[in-house]
Amino acid sequence: MEFVELGETLVAGLPVRSPKRPLGKLRDRDVERAWSLILQRDPPGSLASIYTDHSEENHAYYTQVVGYRCSSIDEVLRGHVLARVPGGLYARFASMGEFPDLVRGLWDQVRDAEESGRIDIGFTGAFECYPNEYRIDLYIPVGPMAGECRP
Repeated sequence: MEFVELGETLVAGLPVRSPKRPLGKLRDRDVERAWSLILQRDPPGSLASIYTDHSEENHAYYTQVVGYRCSSIDEVLRGHVLARVPGGLYARFASMGEFPDLVRGLWDQVRDAEESGRIDIGFTGAFECYPNEYRIDLYIPVGPMAGECRP
């Protein structure tokens, strides 16, 4: 884990509300279906997803927009939505390997960092980038930004 300052991040794609699945759970048919549709369209940017609309009361439910990074609304393909996470301080986690261990290892790192007090997660939105099929980079908002967003 490392801390990085990032600017605003935009991801366009398909939204999937995940009311039945806590963050980090491995399988979700709706997410898999959305990824399949995204990949059929030859996305114009690198693959990414944003986690947004977190449910504060149980820290588990959210909307995930699966798709591709973009720099403006002009790059959004027809039928896709545009999601954003604000700039600020983020904890960057990386995991390499094969599915499902790749995802499990990533979320184990996040849970360990939060439980040990190394991070205080903000619920302004997190995002993932996929440099290749064997790696996920996850950015979680932390620090002063996290404290400002708590009720």
